[in-house]
Amino acid sequence: MTQLVLTVSNSLNISGLLEWFRDMYRAYRKGAERRAMRKATLRELRNLTDHELRDLGIGRSDIMSIANGTFHDKRVDEVKTNNNLKGWV
Repeated sequence: MTQLVLTVSNSLNISGLLEWFRDMYRAYRKGAERRAMRKATLRELRNLTDHELRDLGIGRSDIMSIANGTFHDKRVDEVKTNNNLKGWV
């Protein structure tokens, strides 16, 4: 009987299930915070005039990529070196 209780309790693994739900909730909250930040960024940038956007150095077409966090200003690129070619070039 004791073996049966231990087997059932191990197969249920309630603490692991609770941990899984906790992790899922944390991931949901983190995603919700990211979506809220993206929405606020879009709202703020879309409310700016073309002159204000130009002062910031961005165009209207850049607003979505800025809000998504994928905007990359090519004018500020740093030179990357290939470590495999050191001493050869």
